[in-house]
Amino acid sequence: MSDHPFPPRPPLAKPGSPVRWFDPDLQAWLDAHVAYWNCYECVVLPKVAVNAMRTVGNWRRGHNAMSVTLPPGTPVASFMHRDGRPSDRWDGGEGLGISKNNTTHSGVLAGYLLDAHGAKIGLKMWELYPGCGRVRRRIILLDDERFGTKNARAFHAILEPDLTPLGGRDNPYLPIWQLLTDKDKQAQTCKNQNTES
Repeated sequence: MSDHPFPPRPPLAKPGSPVRWFDPDLQAWLDAHVAYWNCYECVVLPKVAVNAMRTVGNWRRGHNAMSVTLPPGTPVASFMHRDGRPSDRWDGGEGLGISKNNTTHSGVLAGYLLDAHGAKIGLKMWELYPGCGRVRRRIILLDDERFGTKNARAFHAILEPDLTPLGGRDNPYLPIWQLLTDKDKQAQTCKNQNTES
């Protein structure tokens, strides 16, 4: 580990409209932490982003990054079995990830690629991979003709085993998760009351 000075952490992003650009301050903060850990596996970046240096074997699938507008700085990952079927666990619960089969990848959401009408057509993320040397920018298009991690639809927010956002209050996804979880609970309560009547 190096004696790398850390820039101050940028403020957590607030939920709202999709962000279209890569935040240079957040990227510098991520770069400094990755340099400190001196590890370039993709799973390091989501962990560093929200101070959750725990095993990826516990990661669970949260809201889809294309179905919900997630704020910049939200850790995201693909959640698939190694044969390409969707999973609620990282690497289908089989391990810690597998290289070059396009079913396991993770990063930190930077924003969205929008069409002329403001509809999301892709996601922008920061990523790591062995040999990259620093945090890299990537745009992944929403393209159902492409398999796995080559399609933006494969990426979801990352949850802890108790199904709360990875990193808790350090994760900008927390307010959205709380709002959506409350709405789900209210809908279930209404459904149960209608069934009982």
